[in-house]
Amino acid sequence: MKAFHQLRKNKTFYNIYKIALIALGCAVALAFAFFALKSDEKSTASVLLAGFIIWCLIGFFEVFSQKGPSEAIVHMIVFVIFTAVALSYLYIFFWGFTAGCKTHTEIALYPMALPSEWHFRNYLEVFDKLKVAGFGFFGMLGNSLYFSILGSFIMCMMSSMLAYVTNKYRFPGSKLFMPVLLFTMMLPIYGSGGSMYKLLLKLGFVNSYSQILLSFNGMNVYYIYFHATYSNLSWNYAEAAMMDGANEFQIYFRVMFPQVINLFGALFLITWVGDWNNYTSALIYLSKLPTLAGGIYMFELDMVQHARRDILYAAYMITAVPPLLLFIFFNNVLTNNISLGGIKE
Repeated sequence: MKAFHQLRKNKTFYNIYKIALIALGCAVALAFAFFALKSDEKSTASVLLAGFIIWCLIGFFEVFSQKGPSEAIVHMIVFVIFTAVALSYLYIFFWGFTAGCKTHTEIALYPMALPSEWHFRNYLEVFDKLKVAGFGFFGMLGNSLYFSILGSFIMCMMSSMLAYVTNKYRFPGSKLFMPVLLFTMMLPIYGSGGSMYKLLLKLGFVNSYSQILLSFNGMNVYYIYFHATYSNLSWNYAEAAMMDGANEFQIYFRVMFPQVINLFGALFLITWVGDWNNYTSALIYLSKLPTLAGGIYMFELDMVQHARRDILYAAYMITAVPPLLLFIFFNNVLTNNISLGGIKE
């Protein structure tokens, strides 16, 4: 064991060792999954358990090679819990992908088994069959990107600006924004939904790209986050910038806003994922300009009636790819701590 510890200090060996452990665990788990699910439907639970055990054994070996016995026990318990949670999420994607490669009959009769024949063409058929309100897949994709990316950016920027002004400047009514926001957040959607729809209808925002203008409202839950963050930023930054001749806009965009950029990025990504998956608002306000989320909801009814759940599940998995990639590449932005400044008071 001492020789192994000495060898682990070699960075190249350590990286190869880690990759080998991960690859071995994935290979064994997938092998169990393939052979067990191929045989019959009831073996689904056993394959998950087998893959879970193999992965945990590899993790235990890794922990014992670094920690003492008492500390290793605690790490193993945590490892098992987090591995179980992670596998539960990964299995959803695995099952969805395999369901998209089956026929409708197989999904109905053997929902938990692997496909007897892999129909990857189902994923190509989505681009041809997914049509709602005159929009195809790429048309709905464009609507989703327009309302989710641009709308999320504007909403977060407006919330940041409003929170900064009401927090750092004193004027009549500056302290009323927070209680008014909290009051409006307590109103149930059943009480405000009807009046909101009537208002948007009269403004011409229903089934209109002009609905993006609603994102210019800074009074939302993100205002609270930005307000709390700006409260912890020292005004000394702004005073120093004023001495160097900076105006109000330069102080905000070049001095204060960069210090909340981590928060802005995290809230933007969270808002984007929420808007991307939001089908309820799309069904109500954008029925003639369907987004992918709203379009697939309406597409579901058609596919169920025509017995094509295979195409439906393939469509589900395609629309899940962007949020999945977003989390893979930007998970640090969503989980990192936020720096609140660098001046020592």
